[in-house]
Amino acid sequence: MLKRILQSWFPKNNLDAIVPAAVGFAIIFIYTRHSGIGISPDSVMYVSAARNVHQHGALMDFDNRPLVMFPAFYPLFLSSLIFVSGTDPLIFGALLNSFLFFLVVYVCGWMLEKFPLRSKWYKHIILSCIVLSPCLLEVYSMLWSETLFILLLLFFFIALRKYFQTLSVSSLLIAAAVAALACITRYAGVTLIGAGCLLLLFDPQIRIKKKLFHIMVFGIGSSSLLIMNLIRNNMVSTTLTGLRESSLTSVNDNIFYIGDVLCDWLPLPNGNYPLTYCIALLVIMGCAATLFYYVMKKNEFSSLENILTAYFLVYALFIIITATLSRYEQITSRLLSPSFIPFTIGCSYWFLMFITKFTGKWRIIITVIAIIVALGFQTNQYLADYENYDGIKDAGIPGYTEDPWNKDSEVANFLKNNYKRFLPNYTIYSNGDDGVYFFTGLRCDILPHRENAKEIQDFYQKRYCYLVWMDESENPELITLQEVLAHKKMICLRQFGNGGIYITDEIPANTRPW
Repeated sequence: MLKRILQSWFPKNNLDAIVPAAVGFAIIFIYTRHSGIGISPDSVMYVSAARNVHQHGALMDFDNRPLVMFPAFYPLFLSSLIFVSGTDPLIFGALLNSFLFFLVVYVCGWMLEKFPLRSKWYKHIILSCIVLSPCLLEVYSMLWSETLFILLLLFFFIALRKYFQTLSVSSLLIAAAVAALACITRYAGVTLIGAGCLLLLFDPQIRIKKKLFHIMVFGIGSSSLLIMNLIRNNMVSTTLTGLRESSLTSVNDNIFYIGDVLCDWLPLPNGNYPLTYCIALLVIMGCAATLFYYVMKKNEFSSLENILTAYFLVYALFIIITATLSRYEQITSRLLSPSFIPFTIGCSYWFLMFITKFTGKWRIIITVIAIIVALGFQTNQYLADYENYDGIKDAGIPGYTEDPWNKDSEVANFLKNNYKRFLPNYTIYSNGDDGVYFFTGLRCDILPHRENAKEIQDFYQKRYCYLVWMDESENPELITLQEVLAHKKMICLRQFGNGGIYITDEIPANTRPW
């Protein structure tokens, strides 16, 4: 029994993937050696929610509000690891991400062994591209939900390919179950539902009646956990995914930003609007044309490279549409990171197909071109990695564990050493509420958004409160320190080179001196 399990998870033809996977493990471990796992505002949300689940059995973030901006599974996953290990995510985070990256590289090797055309040279080139990817190294150096989402994504590709081979309901339910977990790991998991339904719809080997039934089974199964998560969100906050502001970027802007990221991944110059915009359109239309080609070529429609291509197309369109409707951070490499592996394999696999179709000098020419492209791609990645690590080795991963925050920030150091001075019946406000929680463990509310008049009015009328101002956390969407001091009587308790701590003018005697 054990032998069969080991042969299933570690097939002989993929044992060679253990070496690049181990290299990936080592790189993440080295990246995080200086100051531990990288912590961003999103990471603080995940950590605080995981701690609250473990300690209080409630899915709440650091300000004791229900977690709705992010889905539930990643904090629950971290909470389960807290229970098993007895340690905090800040302690086991580096080891966890190193292991998850090991699995991503290994599973990619496993997946490449299931392609119609297999080449050990091609496999190791692709795995080396994944191991050295600045995009993936950034993600797996941080405590982000993408680290788990990308692994689930790979399992989904393999499960969906298994379904297309057997067309059995049991295989379809496995793919739906993986997609359901991905949907409550990141809301972008709906792209798995979209890609799965798209492939089922256009698969020419399935009869229409059976096709509609399977689409219904997959759609219901894959969306089930997400629907439950959204119902829970609506019950505790009256919103489905939290308050979302309208976007400030147009469709064309978002296409350009996607092209900018693709040019970053490729050895191409970025920042040139016409060129970058055309690159994005070319890649998206190329994916659509590829999908159409496979629809026409019926016997190869359900191959893995087609699944990867379809997913990249759906994911890119999803990001463009949502970024046009809702306001969030500008499209970056992190935001597109789940599409990096489908993009890299989907684009490069064509070279392998062309090489096998030619003989003689044409085969040599295409092989040389492929090698030059691979070398250019890897050189571009290596130079970016070298530049990134040059800063990481001395200061740590960017974020709250980085030296400028963790060691050099006057505000952060004071908060870490003096957080017990805050009176428990006073509300703490800050423009960096996540940072205050990270350094003190205390609940902190965000300053009002300038577009929310009622929120601003309620804050100005608040009698007993502190304000922790951090220059590094300045957010143009929030009211400024100058606006606060102009409309609200506050006394400075402590002034720092990078911020200050203020209190409303009704000061109890035991707060002096600070």
